[in-house]
Parts: sequence; C-alpha cells; structure tokens
Amino acid sequence: MTVQPAGTWDEDPGGVSILLSTGRARHDLLVVAEPALLTEIDRAWGEPDVRVRLSYLPGVSAPGGTGQEDALDSYDRGGLGVLVARGRTAAYEGGPAHRTTALARIAAGTGARAALLVTRACALTEAGDLLAVGDHLNLTGGPLFTATDPLDAAWDPDLFVRLTQVDGVSAAGVVALVPGPTRPTPAESFIMRGLGVDAVVMDSVAEAMALSSRGVRVAGLACVDHTSAGTAPGPAGRRAAGHRAAASRAGTGPSRPAAQVVHEAVEAVLAEIG
Repeated sequence: MTVQPAGTWDEDPGGVSILLSTGRARHDLLVVAEPALLTEIDRAWGEPDVRVRLSYLPGVSAPGGTGQEDALDSYDRGGLGVLVARGRTAAYEGGPAHRTTALARIAAGTGARAALLVTRACALTEAGDLLAVGDHLNLTGGPLFTATDPLDAAWDPDLFVRLTQVDGVSAAGVVALVPGPTRPTPAESFIMRGLGVDAVVMDSVAEAMALSSRGVRVAGLACVDHTSAGTAPGPAGRRAAGHRAAASRAGTGPSRPAAQVVHEAVEAVLAEIG
C-alpha cells in the first residue's frame, strides 16, 4: 500500500507528516539502513503496512548515494510501530546541512522511543565486520545540528550493551565523524588511531545526537566495508599499527551476513523497549 498525501511544509516538529503518511499516530522505533542491509528484514517481516517517499517528508531530501532508496516503511511488530528508512542523505552530497537531520527531528516528534542507525564505516583496526557504536568524535569542524542552547546527547549505554551481545557484532568502539567524501589519509588514520578511534563514518552521528537530544534512545552499528592501512612515516609507526591490528584480529571469529546481524540487532532493540 502506498500513500502520498498532498501538500508540503518546511518543518514538522510534531511529526504530523508521519501520521498523515502512515495513518499511525506513534512509532516506537526508527531504523535507518541501506536496502542491502535490510534484505533479511524484508524476508522475515514481509511487505510493510505502508511505504512512502522519504522526500515527501518536510526538509528530507531524496537520497542520492549509491544503493540508497527514497523510501520509508511502516510496520507493526507485536503492537510496536517501526519506521524503516531505506536511505539517508549524506552531508557531502552538498545540500543544506539541516537536511541530514530532518528525518531525526520528525521521528523524535512522533514520540519514537528508540532508534538504530546502521552505517558504512572505514575501520582503522581489523576488529571485525560490524561494530557497536559506543561513542564518537565529531571531526567535521562544525556543529552536528543547530540549537538555541548547549544540549546533552549521547549513545544509549543499555542499547549499546544489548548490541554487543548480538551474534556477529564483532567489536565495540568509538567512531569518528568526518565530512567526506574522501576516506582518511594514512596520516589522518594514524592520528585518529592514537585518539582511540576504531572506525570512521560520514553520516549517522549527527542524526543520532539530534534524536538523543530530544529524548530518543539511540544505538548504532557500523558496517565495515573498507580498512585503512595508513601508518605514520617511519618504521615505528608501522610497527605500532601492525601490533594493534594483530591484537584486534586475535579476538575475531567467522563473520555472519551483515543483513542477518542487522535483523537480529533490530529485534534485540525491539525486545529492549517492548
């Protein structure tokens, strides 16, 4: 079933556009992930109750990145409403910065209690394929979103622990948000490793903090699709990077399909808030 209500507006702090689009007054969980990581959910959950365009929502741009869809699905899972965004707009696409957090602001306005944001990442160690996000560094040089006063916002510690218990989540750690679209250089990778960064991402952090600042419990999964081999100039830097990578590899086991892990992570979050 596809619903496309008429009319547009600039901001939607109460999440009215979600109500009009889906016919559901409240959604308990927001999931954001690209379609390639949602195939197991598609198989297990079947067709959504409603599918609408993401770009129908106020301030939300149609995703332009490879593999992203301009689609937002609404499901009922045992009485809990779940919104699944099948794409996102990255800041490096060049649009207004506020568009990267527009969906987060709208979802928070609907009364969402939790969110799981799944993103692609460039690992700075060889810790595994899927990392639970425990904290982040903002290295973009700018605010994550606009506000009138300083705010407290953080990744939810209980959801973080729940994700680390999902079979296939091979590590937990800190991600660094960078502007993109280029991956970190060898020197940048070396410096960030020294700061305790495990992986680099180009989205999700701003959305997570916008949600958290509005009272939504937020968890994140970083799906590693690239590993930086960068080291500092000279043999000392190469030895340090090699020792850390070897230690990381020692604790990793066979990987599971990412889409299967994402599905189980979503179910784990639902169980936590249900």
